[in-house]
Amino acid sequence: MSSDLTIPLGIICTREEYARQASDPSLHCLTRGQSIGLTIVAESGFVSLFAVLFVFGIIFRNAFHHVREKAVKDWDFLQEPMDVFMLSLFFADLIQALGAVLDIKWINEGKVETGPFCTAQGIIQQLGETGVAITTLIIALYTFIVVRWRKGMDAIIISKIVILIVWAFTIILIIVGNTTRGPNYEEPTPYWCWIGENHNALRIVGEYVWFWITLGASFLVYILLFLWSRGNIVFDDKSWWRSTFHSQPDKPSSLEEKARRRNSLSMIAYPVVYSILVLPLSVVRWITFNGKNQLGSEATLIVISIYGLSGMMNVILLLLTRPNSVLFGKTGRAGRGRVSSPRGWSDPQVHAKQDGMEDSIQSEPDDESVQMGRLPSIDVESVPSHTH
Repeated sequence: MSSDLTIPLGIICTREEYARQASDPSLHCLTRGQSIGLTIVAESGFVSLFAVLFVFGIIFRNAFHHVREKAVKDWDFLQEPMDVFMLSLFFADLIQALGAVLDIKWINEGKVETGPFCTAQGIIQQLGETGVAITTLIIALYTFIVVRWRKGMDAIIISKIVILIVWAFTIILIIVGNTTRGPNYEEPTPYWCWIGENHNALRIVGEYVWFWITLGASFLVYILLFLWSRGNIVFDDKSWWRSTFHSQPDKPSSLEEKARRRNSLSMIAYPVVYSILVLPLSVVRWITFNGKNQLGSEATLIVISIYGLSGMMNVILLLLTRPNSVLFGKTGRAGRGRVSSPRGWSDPQVHAKQDGMEDSIQSEPDDESVQMGRLPSIDVESVPSHTH
């Protein structure tokens, strides 16, 4: 009988609830240690949430500055594909962080149970985590394409379509799961709400597989670009699949090539940092995939807390790698037009467009003026392009 049941110290569920949780997956009573761990998870979510809100504050500031100053007619926040991808990434980071912050309700009540709030948290968790994973994968692949084939720097329309497909795909998965798998599709898992353990197929398709693909692709792309930046791998410009490996590094023959190699590693930093944060989480979830948590709650809560900092880490990387972009950088004088990606990534036609623009910019002696939309790069006006 539940009246004879002894409730461990620190659990605030009623006797009936504590007895029911053993056979009812719709309810989980939190121990004191789990509540403390969940508090740390929520705090990491708050850190990422405030960091991402800071970025969106910069975006709104730049928009207000543009409207007030009535800048150039063709001025646009999204001037290159990476701007589109980064905006999508931070939007997903915002949603993901919000999902972690919602754990405050479970901490306050001492239990996790199904209901409208549980369903909302599960949807937010899947939307944010899957959005972050797929967008990070796209950034890794895009970086490699730009470096390997020097293509895609101006594919702004295609990048918008790709991101639209990503979000549509994620939303459709969520709708299908919640409308076809019953009212308890989102349930305690057990420290927060997400896809229930009886729906492993949708767990894999809806989130896990994107963790693993992004993890593998990011490390592979980083290894290739690292070897390329050192000169151990030389890509053949005339053949899309052919490359040459050198045991002795092939030093860059121009400042342009050196800048191109450096910039490629700065942009692949997003997928690499994401992979470092998601790797412990993937290991723990793989071990507990059958629903039995042999590692205990401590391991799960620790890796989730680490993973919850991904939004903050992306903001730090943004400040280090794209401080002067139109979307995220500081505002300058009105009248600044479109400037493309770093010179090390551009093709000759883009070079020609930038040369004329940069000449006009440099002719204005204004200390506040900035070249928007560019990573810090080396001026190589007179250095010819080098190909292998």
